[in-house]
Amino acid sequence: MTKKEERDKMKAHLSSLKEELYRAYSNEIEQKFLMEESVVNASIIGITISSFPEVNTEGIIQSLWKQGKTVVVPKCTPRDRSMTFYKIESYKQLETVYMQLLEPNPNVTSAIAPSDIDLLVVPGIVYSKTGFRIGYGGGYFDRFLTNFNGNTISLAFDFQVVEVVEHEIFDLPIDKIITNNAIIPCKGNRDKDE
Repeated sequence: MTKKEERDKMKAHLSSLKEELYRAYSNEIEQKFLMEESVVNASIIGITISSFPEVNTEGIIQSLWKQGKTVVVPKCTPRDRSMTFYKIESYKQLETVYMQLLEPNPNVTSAIAPSDIDLLVVPGIVYSKTGFRIGYGGGYFDRFLTNFNGNTISLAFDFQVVEVVEHEIFDLPIDKIITNNAIIPCKGNRDKDE
């Protein structure tokens, strides 16, 4: 199956997720994420503003603020497919951009250097247990990860994790995946494969 076929198949599966299950699974993932050591130890956390059917990040963001963490979210530049992260302290600092996505409004937020981000929550649609992923096809995170040295975590529903994801030599895997049922140590799984 090609990446596009895998992506389309998983999008259909995600879209069929019933709302009560979506909420319950997202809540289970949130609880595990907030107790994760790399989250507890991080000061500045990069995360996206989710939209259904992605794992809901709103509760996570609210909890991180309550814990005094700095939350930074990406603004995409389609021209060169780059991302800049901005510190947000309220959902009122977001604006609606293309495809109804919410991004930080640069007029009311401050940009944060990639080297200042301790932990990055990397979105995707399909993941392997070794941390390779199929994203939404824009390549924004792939580009960003080439110059990022902090910890990486992805949030996914159990069914989004498959045995193998087709990947290229330049694809960069993530460190860990948190699902509603498990915490998958991708880095450790890659070490076992070598």
